[in-house]
Amino acid sequence: MKKFSAVIAICGLLASPALAASESVEAAIKTFQSVGQDADKLKIYCEMSKLMSMDEDVEDEAKAEELDKKMQDYMEKLGPDFEAAFEAGADLDPDSEDGKAYDGALDDLDGKCK
Repeated sequence: MKKFSAVIAICGLLASPALAASESVEAAIKTFQSVGQDADKLKIYCEMSKLMSMDEDVEDEAKAEELDKKMQDYMEKLGPDFEAAFEAGADLDPDSEDGKAYDGALDDLDGKCK
């Protein structure tokens, strides 16, 4: 019986990393959660989020450059950890487990914007 319990425990340990999100996605999720708990950073993120939704509709090059500069300003205010977390999603497949976890964390953060 002890061998059986040991085998189950080992299998459980080996299976866990496969089910968990990658380290970079886990770090990004923690960063997004941290921003959601900091009122000042959340306000900055929400302003940036509004700007991102406007950015899709901009056709004027000068206006697009102005919006890009504002985005960079927001990223700087949120810090290098947030910028790295935000960029971690660039190459993720939205249908992968990592992509779903990442998008879910951003959706949670967006849900805190009012």
